[in-house]
Amino acid sequence: MKFDLERIKAIPIATVASDLGFVLSPKGAGRCRFPGHPDQRPSFSLRPASNGFNCFGCQRSGSVIDLVMAMNSIDFAPACRWLNDNYLSGNGALSRSRAPRLKSTETLPVSVQPSSHRVDPEIYGWILDQSPLTESGRSYLQRRAFSAETIAHFQIGQIGDRATLWRSAIATFGMARLDGAGLVIEGRYGPLLCFPSQYLLFPFLQDGSVVYLQARRTDDQKQYRWFCPAKILPPPFNLDALGKPGPTITVCEGITDVLSAHELGMLPIGLLGATRELEPQIIDCLIGRNVAIFTDADPAGRGLAKRLRDRLAARGISVVTKNLPPEANDLNDYLRSRRGIT
Repeated sequence: MKFDLERIKAIPIATVASDLGFVLSPKGAGRCRFPGHPDQRPSFSLRPASNGFNCFGCQRSGSVIDLVMAMNSIDFAPACRWLNDNYLSGNGALSRSRAPRLKSTETLPVSVQPSSHRVDPEIYGWILDQSPLTESGRSYLQRRAFSAETIAHFQIGQIGDRATLWRSAIATFGMARLDGAGLVIEGRYGPLLCFPSQYLLFPFLQDGSVVYLQARRTDDQKQYRWFCPAKILPPPFNLDALGKPGPTITVCEGITDVLSAHELGMLPIGLLGATRELEPQIIDCLIGRNVAIFTDADPAGRGLAKRLRDRLAARGISVVTKNLPPEANDLNDYLRSRRGIT
C-alpha cells in the first residue's frame, strides 16, 4: 500500500501525542512517555515549526510517524497505516472521532532497530538462568489464575537483585555486548540493567532458544509496568505453538492473554500491542488451519481484530473473531471469572 507521506506528516503531532497518552503544557512540553525512558523529568517537547518532537532525556526525535513508531513498537509502514486509517478520511481531512486512544500500559520499547542492536539469545538465556521465580512472583501468577503447569511451560523467571545481576552480566559479557542486546539504560547514576529488581521475566522461546525477554512488575501499579530490550522489536510471543498439532491457532493481544489461552486449552500466539501485525511468514504457517482471534474489548483491540481478520481471510484462512462476555476486558479477566478469582 502506498501512502501520501506529505499528508501523513502534516497530521498535527499535538493531537497524536495526546491520543498516545502524552500530557503536555500549552507550549507542548512535558514528561516523555516512551517506554524505557530513564526518568520522569519533563524533557519532551513538540516542535510546531516542523510538526515534530524532541526528547532531551533519551535523545529521540523525529516526525509524527517516528512518534507512533516509538510509542507502539512498530516499523515505518504500519505506523503510516495507523496514522492514515485513524486520522485521515477519504478526502484527507482529520477524523478525530476515529482516532483510538491506545493504552499506555500496552506500549513497548522504541521500535527503531539500528544495526548495532540485535537479539542475543545467549545473553537472554543467561539472564533467565540467573533469575529463578520466587514466591512473590509465583503468588502473583496464581492470583491471575495460572497453574503450576502453565508457569513451568512458559519458563517464567523473576529478576532478583538488579545491581547484583548487572555486575555479574558486565563481568560475563561486557558493557558493549549488553548494550547491543538492548539491555542497558541510562539511570540517574550511570548505566544499569533495563530490568528492575523483582520483575517477572517472560522468555520468548523458539526451538529452545530465548530470542527475547519481557519483564513485568508484580503489583497493580500501572507506572513502568513492562520493560523490554530497548531498540529491538519484540517478535510474537509463543511462536513454538505453530509447530504443534491442532486444528486451531488462537491469536491474542499480549503475554498475559497467551498464558490465559494456554490455561484454557488453546494453542495461542500473542502480538504485543494492538498496532502490531503478523509477518507474512507467520501467516504462511497458518494456511490450512483455523484461526480464532481474542483481543481486548476496547477500540484498539477491535481494530486489531478487524485488520487480522481481513488479512487472514484474504489468504483463504478460516478465521473467527471471538467476543468476550461484557464483564471481561481481556482473556485473563475471563479466565479469572471462570476460576472464581476476583
